[in-house]
Amino acid sequence: MITSFIKKYILPKEVDFLSALNEHSMIIKDITDDLYKCFLESNTKSCKAILEDQHKAKEVRDTNMKELLNTFITPFDRESIYRVITELDWIAISVRHFVIETQAYNIHKLDEEYGVIIKHIQLQAELLTAGFKTLKKNSKKTAKNTKRIRDTYDELMDLYVKKMAKLAKSESIQTMFIQKEILTQLKEISKRMRMTANSLEDIVMKMS
Repeated sequence: MITSFIKKYILPKEVDFLSALNEHSMIIKDITDDLYKCFLESNTKSCKAILEDQHKAKEVRDTNMKELLNTFITPFDRESIYRVITELDWIAISVRHFVIETQAYNIHKLDEEYGVIIKHIQLQAELLTAGFKTLKKNSKKTAKNTKRIRDTYDELMDLYVKKMAKLAKSESIQTMFIQKEILTQLKEISKRMRMTANSLEDIVMKMS
């Protein structure tokens, strides 16, 4: 009884932030999977799920921030945790911006070239989730996953440049402008994935 009293009222609260960050990253993965199904497979349920998952991601983000503010003991420095929470949030925000733009331009279906780009984003999200899962037990594997996320971003940039070069030959200025905006948003999502991977790798270094 004394032990439980000490744990509850005297010892500082400890939160499993690694599991919390992993949960956040899994929601991001769900969002990217729904992104592909929505715009490449015309799956209306997935289109609706994107917004639902974004709301869920915001709730997890808010909970994690609150826990971080109220927790004294953390597995590594608070700044690193804050940075990852913020960057995961930015991925969800970037997807939201993409959806808002496509709705504004009345775009409901994308071609296969866009599909390849979104698949790269899906892969980044998958690697990010895998990285958080292996962080405790296999940090070397996590480090490999973060490198693959950066490599995938570089591959996506090649696709982005090729698509932009193709659009530059378009006779329609309106088409060029709209497609450029959409491509830029997809590039931003991928860039946010890369930034999160860098912060995850920073955590690996601090835990080693």
